[in-house]
Amino acid sequence: MIRDIDALVRSYERGTLTRRQLLHALALVATTPLAVKAQTTSGSLMKGRNLHHVNVRVSDIARSEAFYRNLFGFSPTRRVQGPDNHGFDLPGGGLIILQKSNQPRRIDHFCIGVEDFDAERLRTTVKSAGIEGVQGNASDNFSVSDPDGLRVQVSAFDWRG
Repeated sequence: MIRDIDALVRSYERGTLTRRQLLHALALVATTPLAVKAQTTSGSLMKGRNLHHVNVRVSDIARSEAFYRNLFGFSPTRRVQGPDNHGFDLPGGGLIILQKSNQPRRIDHFCIGVEDFDAERLRTTVKSAGIEGVQGNASDNFSVSDPDGLRVQVSAFDWRG
């Protein structure tokens, strides 16, 4: 975990992460299974199991792929959800998606994999809890916006299954 935090802080210092992005990422890294269990048993809407993926907007996919491969030794990317989205599969699960964009240098969204995922049931649960802005009608995911407007996607934790 120390290496993860160190890498995030270095990214922030280089200007590749905003302060808000750094804080979101640190919160995810610091979440322990025990803390997640405690939150779930105290009445949360669903149980998060893993960081499914992070979607990063980039100006040049090939250049960004070369950077991340050189920095972390990742295997080549694969196309995910269309020609302008390439993903690095991370060991142990998770995915970093590089998305071609005219507005690079920001995280577009992150996705949390949850237990017992049923999109329609969970959308209804989230709406019933008074959370506004539930988006999407796909069977494999949906999104909500956090209080600062960052899109949070929800899907099954075992997406590679």
